[in-house]
Amino acid sequence: MYFKLSCVLVLATTVCALDFHSEEAAECATKHWSEIRDIVNPKISMMDKILPKAGVERVRKLLDGKDELPKDPPPRSWLGEAADAIPEGLMSMFGKKIIEECVDEMKHK
Repeated sequence: MYFKLSCVLVLATTVCALDFHSEEAAECATKHWSEIRDIVNPKISMMDKILPKAGVERVRKLLDGKDELPKDPPPRSWLGEAADAIPEGLMSMFGKKIIEECVDEMKHK
């Protein structure tokens, strides 16, 4: 019973995973950029404790040596690269819920 439930939850998570490279996700990230910055900026100094080494290096490259996200929303390609640098299991710490809710609203309009 528990095994079946676990399988269903894993499949639901996989099937319903947010595509951070999609037009909708990019539009939502842009629309809610100030909220995302408020969530992410305090965590940037802790990136080396949160992310794997490869992810930290990618994020540092994207930030171009700065200690905060850009004030203006970056291009879609930047957003996708940032999402690729952060493991899916940790995305909830970096504004995933904001983008998911926005994308969900877009789909139900």
